[in-house]
Amino acid sequence: MLRNLLLAGALAALGVPAFAQAPPDLPGGGLFISPSGEPFRGGEDKAAWFAGADGDHDSVLTLAEFRADAARFFKLLDVNADGQVDGAENQRYEREIAPEITGMSFGGPRGGGRPGEGRFIKRIGPKQAPREGAARFSMLNEPQPVRGGDGDLNQRVSAEEWAKVAGRRFGLLDADGDGKLTLDTLPRRP
Repeated sequence: MLRNLLLAGALAALGVPAFAQAPPDLPGGGLFISPSGEPFRGGEDKAAWFAGADGDHDSVLTLAEFRADAARFFKLLDVNADGQVDGAENQRYEREIAPEITGMSFGGPRGGGRPGEGRFIKRIGPKQAPREGAARFSMLNEPQPVRGGDGDLNQRVSAEEWAKVAGRRFGLLDADGDGKLTLDTLPRRP
């Protein structure tokens, strides 16, 4: 606890925004990263994300609702509203919106300090690598969800690329291929 207070004071002295500070020690890590990369902190989890993404509140998430939620977050990332998330906007995502994904951890060996996080992830099989970046806090094994949307690797993510990657992510989560997601069928975060 004292370490967190000292860290918060040091970050404040450096002028780091409050929401870029390390999350408090909460059960489950205190952070959930949605499939689009949106962070949910303070005990909010995939249920909070799901409720917000479920536009018609029928407890079923369709591809259209999933893409609409991704588009909403894309608009928050696209600060200058030019239809692309460029390098500066992606850096803002990594520094201010979800700094935890960059691997800068003050809680032990690279990637986290609690068992089940970072380098302490339990290995299921002999070739299972530990999850990195946002994958540590998400249902998908994608270390940087914003950069993960850059299909043509031009260092910018267009709205079209973002919609396409949202469809791919939906398909990964729709394990039974029925075209809908329910909260109880979504994978647990690692």
